[in-house]
Amino acid sequence: MTDENHISLDQVRTLDTSGLKCPLPIMKTKWELSKLTAGDRLLVITTDPSFKVDFSVFLRQSGHILLHSWLEAEKFYYMIQHKQ
Repeated sequence: MTDENHISLDQVRTLDTSGLKCPLPIMKTKWELSKLTAGDRLLVITTDPSFKVDFSVFLRQSGHILLHSWLEAEKFYYMIQHKQ
């Protein structure tokens, strides 16, 4: 039996854009998502606080799903699921 709320990090592609400024984090996120298929997950790590605004617009336009986001040690984490 699997727990659908539990996500194993070995099943998630990670994109670390720490240190990059707008528009690079969102551009790299779009590129990584273009390589994935429906249901795949991408963890984006960024230090750019303006990413949140661009990212919310991108999600609304693209249909990808934000599963979870959090702040830890001055880094922002966004877990995304590729649209179905």
